[in-house]
Amino acid sequence: MDAVLRPVGRDLRLDFFRGLGLLFIFIDHVPDNAFSYLTLANFVFCDAAEIFVFLSGYAAVLVFGRQIAAEGTLYASVQVLKRCWTLYVAHIFLFVVYTAQVSWTAQRFENPLFVEEMQVAAFLEEPHVAILQAMLLAHQPLLMNILPLYIVLLAGLAFAMPFLKQFGRVLLVVSAATYLAVPLVGFNLPGYPEGKWFFNPFAWQFLFVLGAACGWRAGVLGKPIAIPRFAVSIAAAFLCVVVPVRAWISIGYFFDGVPPAFAEITYLFANKTDLGPLRLLSFLALALVVVRVVPRDAGWLQGAVARAITLCGQNSLPIFCIGIFLSVAGHSLLIELGRDLATQAAVTGSGCLLLLGMARVLSWSKTRKRAGSARSGQDE
Repeated sequence: MDAVLRPVGRDLRLDFFRGLGLLFIFIDHVPDNAFSYLTLANFVFCDAAEIFVFLSGYAAVLVFGRQIAAEGTLYASVQVLKRCWTLYVAHIFLFVVYTAQVSWTAQRFENPLFVEEMQVAAFLEEPHVAILQAMLLAHQPLLMNILPLYIVLLAGLAFAMPFLKQFGRVLLVVSAATYLAVPLVGFNLPGYPEGKWFFNPFAWQFLFVLGAACGWRAGVLGKPIAIPRFAVSIAAAFLCVVVPVRAWISIGYFFDGVPPAFAEITYLFANKTDLGPLRLLSFLALALVVVRVVPRDAGWLQGAVARAITLCGQNSLPIFCIGIFLSVAGHSLLIELGRDLATQAAVTGSGCLLLLGMARVLSWSKTRKRAGSARSGQDE
């Protein structure tokens, strides 16, 4: 039987894997963390960033695409732009907190190299310029580069809204053509104080658009997406080759066992900045297999652990911001206390528990707010 992504009801898989991706982002963002070798990035040539971008595209169209039929295209586009503004404000707030946190840590532990490592030296040298560049999304310190990408991609969706109904396939073709043109033409946006955006929006938009296309068909139009069995078989075979190769590379770096020429070729095709084809294919293969293996009504999605992770996905923006703060805090603790395995386990475990706990609190707050609104409406 072919795998099918059906449009009926809320698909908990979306929130679960988005929440899992947020936990992976936190773990991967703690530098020199041994537990990061247990995350997705060390088993396939993609990581939580691909999960986040694809599912963000799917979720965005799912939410705002339905508003086209209910309220009209203009209203839906305005709502997307309002969401962009919310993300932008969150990014600026996070940037200020992040810079203060890094600066305090460097002073507290008398470690000026920490400022260089976390890429905030430019702000401390010329804050009047750096803050302007941050507001323009060009200044992206370490760990602060995926939110600007999401803001730009979502803004693009706002302007694409009027064309989704009639020209959805054309938009997908244009998106694919832009992605293919990136390595040939070198499209990217300028960064500050030098270089380009770490996540090239001209490349990563293709994954976002693919997610949006799936969300439009399954969630808005109500048409199930049938995935042929042969496609799943090809994806599984691809992963059977990729997983051992990627694991060998991860292990080989510890023993200088990876030939330099092979490492260079791998980097070329798995380049993260431009969403290299090996990264894109790895994610798509993984997504096809997951949709096939994990049905939307899987019983374990209702379990306590899965439910806690799902709540992270349902509160993605605050959990992401808190995760960045915890990543910097975890890094500074490892610098101060040492990097033995027990300390890394304590930092990683406590950080994940804090994120899961905050997600539960945020969901509880939303539930109480909705209940209060309902009671107020009845009283009226």
